[in-house]
Amino acid sequence: MSERLKAAATRLGLPLPAADTPEAWAELAVDVFLRPPAPTRVPPREQSYLAGATRGTVATRAGELATWTWSAVDRPLVLLAHGWAGRGAQLGAFAEPLVAAGFRVVAFDGPGHGASPGTEAHVPLFAQCIAEIAEKSGGAHAVVGHSMGAASAAMATVMGLKPRGLVLIAPPLSHRGRVERVAARLELEPEVRKLFLGAAERRVGWKDEDVDMRVVARRAPCPVVVFHDPEDEATAFTESEEFVAEWSGARLVPCPGRGHFRILVTAEVVEETVRFLVGLRVGADRK
Repeated sequence: MSERLKAAATRLGLPLPAADTPEAWAELAVDVFLRPPAPTRVPPREQSYLAGATRGTVATRAGELATWTWSAVDRPLVLLAHGWAGRGAQLGAFAEPLVAAGFRVVAFDGPGHGASPGTEAHVPLFAQCIAEIAEKSGGAHAVVGHSMGAASAAMATVMGLKPRGLVLIAPPLSHRGRVERVAARLELEPEVRKLFLGAAERRVGWKDEDVDMRVVARRAPCPVVVFHDPEDEATAFTESEEFVAEWSGARLVPCPGRGHFRILVTAEVVEETVRFLVGLRVGADRK
């Protein structure tokens, strides 16, 4: 059996199966796929972002998720959605500029991430939480999402989220793509790999073809701008190109040299995000 799968399970604190069968190892691979890593220490820069926020929680189907709110007044809401193994504070650089532009900002830690409870996470679950948080907050003007949070923000538009716009940073193209990458990383044997693909789809509760940003994009539910480093090693730039090609009116902004995470603290990305969202608000006010 795959030594990489055993090592990954041990690292996450998951027990190895009692039965040495392909089915049992496939289920363990799904456990590894869905289990977020243990939270890491919040670095000083992110702590400084949170110093200006109000800590809270919001009830979702995934449990009581930790939230941070900047500006408690009745302003248009912008949600910040982090990616896999991340936390809401990673997008904290957007908070104060958006507040200064007249928005209320809420960041949250997704299921099993940061200060939020949970042992499983995936795009549909994140998307459902985004839609729920927006609904309980009176609706969202926009969502700024990074990586898996970007894909989840887009998918939330088929779950009731009705934003005026989306800002997506380094979005992955499909759930199936990540499943395939995990299978390759774990070096699953062919029979286990086949069982893993089916078990992952069953456990997530959505067909792989429906957790695909191209499917969402063809509906083009709102204006969208996408930021992505062409040399991003975590999420390929070509995935954003495919996504934008399917979303009518979408705009792709290449950000060379910013990587997968530095892009979140890039002044030009923050400034263009604020301009984009202010423009949507002004356009709505004129209607």
